[in-house]
Amino acid sequence: MNVLIPAHSIELTGEVQQCLLVAKQQGFDIANIELGVSPTHNFSLHDNDTSFIIADDTSTTRQAVSNADLVVSYQQRSTLSAVADCLVAAPKQVFIGIDTQYGFYDIWRQNEANKALFVNSAYEKDFERTRHLAWLLTCLALEFPLEDSLVLARAACSVSRETWPSEFESFPIPVLENSSLSIQVGWTVEGKQVSFPKLTKPSLGLYPVVDSVEWIEKLLKMGIKTTQLRIKDPELSNLEEQVKRAIQLGEEYNAQVFINDYWQLAVKHGAFGVHLGQEDIEESNLSALSEANIKLGLSTHGYYELLRIVQIEPSYIALGHIFPTTTKEMPSKPQGLVRLSLYQRLIDTIPYSREELGFPTVAIGGIDQVTAPSVWDCGVSSLAVVRAITLSDSPQSVIEGFSNIMNRKAQVVSTPNTNQEIENA
Repeated sequence: MNVLIPAHSIELTGEVQQCLLVAKQQGFDIANIELGVSPTHNFSLHDNDTSFIIADDTSTTRQAVSNADLVVSYQQRSTLSAVADCLVAAPKQVFIGIDTQYGFYDIWRQNEANKALFVNSAYEKDFERTRHLAWLLTCLALEFPLEDSLVLARAACSVSRETWPSEFESFPIPVLENSSLSIQVGWTVEGKQVSFPKLTKPSLGLYPVVDSVEWIEKLLKMGIKTTQLRIKDPELSNLEEQVKRAIQLGEEYNAQVFINDYWQLAVKHGAFGVHLGQEDIEESNLSALSEANIKLGLSTHGYYELLRIVQIEPSYIALGHIFPTTTKEMPSKPQGLVRLSLYQRLIDTIPYSREELGFPTVAIGGIDQVTAPSVWDCGVSSLAVVRAITLSDSPQSVIEGFSNIMNRKAQVVSTPNTNQEIENA
């Protein structure tokens, strides 16, 4: 990856180098990222046959702006409705630091919808334009998606230069509803405050995700206490029967059975819990789930989605996909262990209840007995597994193997009896 900086902003090179150093300290591989001078007025990121061109509002030529994939505008005064109108006409723009009486907004358009981050005025006083742009370039070079890059660039301006942001209070807040910006996430809450029952982190344990009620019954008989029924085909002839039976089995075995996606059936038959992916949230009725007192798990694939969904206080957060997986088509790249660890570090600072920090978390995606120890070391509450169990000749032994991995660390970390145990932890 080549990051090219135009001559008129060459002082940014040192800032980007500092950002990359901080990223390296977290475990990111920056060996393939090289800095150079752009022959144009624009910034650019080149990776093999692809390139991403960025103009900022110091670019003075119309051609520089027209050639850009992204135009970053740092301006202090404008109305939100004016910005919304501008984004419709020029969707590749990103507006940083729009000043309102309530605070500051970073606003952009993505997938034909406006998105925004809200920043408390207290943090804007420390804002430095060059530092923000350096972090934006760095995060894009590290292959964070645009929304996560904007979140991190803003959060990094609230901490010291030597620090990767990890405290919840340093991060901006994704905007869920704003009529002036025409932002409406589509979650049917009807203006109501929703929240969902809490879970204890140890209660999740190993979390198999399976596609039939037959597997639910097998797993519960083997001692599994948390599982998920994920049936991909909504036209399945006995879909409701499977959902209803899975819920009944959970009650019989005193287990936490989550129903993936089919929230109406879950409400109808009194499910313990429901799990929704990001795409499923848009079509669900969170008010109905909240009123039914159903536990809710939500999938996330990065910083922006994570900070968005904690505002509705789910029961747990799924983090994925960690490694490549063939169980479903994924909208994002594998997150990997470095990012998983950073997400968990942030989550550990987010209030979950009045007494507790940190939502229960479930790591999912390509996890097997080989990768499980390194995933578990990231501090997650649970491991979700799919093929590792269902394709095994001996599911019981696989379950025992995962349990040993999870229990061994829990014992060493929670009750160290000797100095040697502390060192090994």
